[in-house]
Amino acid sequence: MIRLDAVSATVPGASAHDAPRQILRDVTAEFRPGESHLILGPNGSGKTTLIRLLAGFHPPASGRVLLGGAPIERGRDAPSLWPRVAVLFEEPDPQFLTDSVEAEIAFGLESLALPPEEIRARTAEVVEAYGLAGFEARAPQALSAGEKARTLLAAVMAAKPQVLLLDQSLAHLDPGSRRELERRLVEDAQSGRFTLVRTHQDADAPYPCERLHLIAGTRLVDPTALSPQTVLDATDVPYPLAMRASALLALDRLWSGPLAIDLTSLTTGLATLRPREGAGVAPPPVPAQDFRARDAALELRDVAYAPRGHGGRSPLIAGVGLRVGMGEVVALVGVSGSGKSTLLKLAAGLLDPTSGSIHRPATGNGRERPTALALEYPERQLFGRTVEEDVTAILWVDGVPAEERRARGREAMELVGLRHEPFASRVPMTLSEGEKRRVALASLLAEPPRVLLLDEPTAGLDPEGRRALAGVVRGLNGRGHAILMASHDLDFASAVADRIVLLGREPGEPGRILGEGYPPAIWDDRALLGRAYLPAPDFVDMERALRGPAIPAFGPARDSESLLQALARALKGVVSCAS
Repeated sequence: MIRLDAVSATVPGASAHDAPRQILRDVTAEFRPGESHLILGPNGSGKTTLIRLLAGFHPPASGRVLLGGAPIERGRDAPSLWPRVAVLFEEPDPQFLTDSVEAEIAFGLESLALPPEEIRARTAEVVEAYGLAGFEARAPQALSAGEKARTLLAAVMAAKPQVLLLDQSLAHLDPGSRRELERRLVEDAQSGRFTLVRTHQDADAPYPCERLHLIAGTRLVDPTALSPQTVLDATDVPYPLAMRASALLALDRLWSGPLAIDLTSLTTGLATLRPREGAGVAPPPVPAQDFRARDAALELRDVAYAPRGHGGRSPLIAGVGLRVGMGEVVALVGVSGSGKSTLLKLAAGLLDPTSGSIHRPATGNGRERPTALALEYPERQLFGRTVEEDVTAILWVDGVPAEERRARGREAMELVGLRHEPFASRVPMTLSEGEKRRVALASLLAEPPRVLLLDEPTAGLDPEGRRALAGVVRGLNGRGHAILMASHDLDFASAVADRIVLLGREPGEPGRILGEGYPPAIWDDRALLGRAYLPAPDFVDMERALRGPAIPAFGPARDSESLLQALARALKGVVSCAS
């Protein structure tokens, strides 16, 4: 068991001259064997700090962190917590230690001085268990983001830890694979194999019997005890969609008792309500725009790509034809390893196609860049001494005068939801992961390209960050810029994309386009989603549940936010009582 006993923690101030900032205060909590805990909170709230405290990486400013009843020791002479405690963070590459998947898994076991035959047996077991068969000789750094996450998880699980700490470690897996793996880990923890503590930035519901916690105002709180109004007012907190929907219903006296936390509890509560006339009627969908008549901003014609190397490699993608019109937003979705990031790198000119061609029409403007790519881990693009330096670097290279640089940098920062003060003078490496991602995006917006390429742009962003990004995408697309993005965030893709392109691959085959279309049509095609091994976004099933006989009819929804907004409008002026 790990226990936090009245723990407070600080993190470095905004600059080297500022005092440390208190991020957690008087936190007391227990994490017992056989339990799984999900920690939610906005960017910068202290989720990563909490994980680092539990792992023994971060010293508490006050209070104690106890493992098995004994205080965790720190310092060069302190005993290692491995393998009793295993921890994984979000970005995989800095956590790799070897040059092959098999060696990565074996490395931690070798550090325990296990017999060679046991090391081989445990390695083979987790290779099979985590879907890594055939990857044993591959370099971990060359894998897709989802494959990297599975490799790291296999490496720590081979050591059979007593406590597993995951700080958004599975965030870059596709939704279907991530949920399958999360559910398995939660069930394994609840069976008594280990204690699981995990953080997440998405508004996912906890799994059955999993404990849900919220970091709010430097404290760890139980969100199920919060009032409906508190839940609705906290727009920066990724509350589960069912909780926010039931909070709306509770304010209108259509819901009583504890707020729902998942689709099952919401459906159960809705079944107790009295039917009403005119309820449950779904409006016709908003018609899709046709971008085919617009000039092409980017066109891929029968493109294939295979990595160059010893003896040749099988193609990662093949037969890809894709056209993005001016002012169009296109979202690439698909399972991990289906070729989304590869397509973006081809579109950006970072890779050359093995066959086929890529056309990027001339901009006609000497200063306008044809394309720019925000990497999957955009914080790797940060190099300045301050946030403002990073955001305005491209303008400095282009010789833009200092006053104009500052003005455009301020505008770009505010577009992504970063106030110029106090963020402009912050050292980038002192920011939270979500804040770093906003800075990297702002650096592209200071001089936006004709085609903006985004790889997993919402990873690590809280709800406020997602809203800011959605506003940026809509603003650029309204000014005629094209946007091509790859995303596992199906809710966000549904909200901003004019067209969804589904990529998929069969075992041993290259990635291909399986289908494309207007988001609502794609989510309704369960056969196509099944071929792509993807679920529909959560809001789709939630919307169907809410269009039951007891809820006033409400307008069409494109994502979770528009669903809640439509429900709130429908409930205005309705007076009823919970049954």
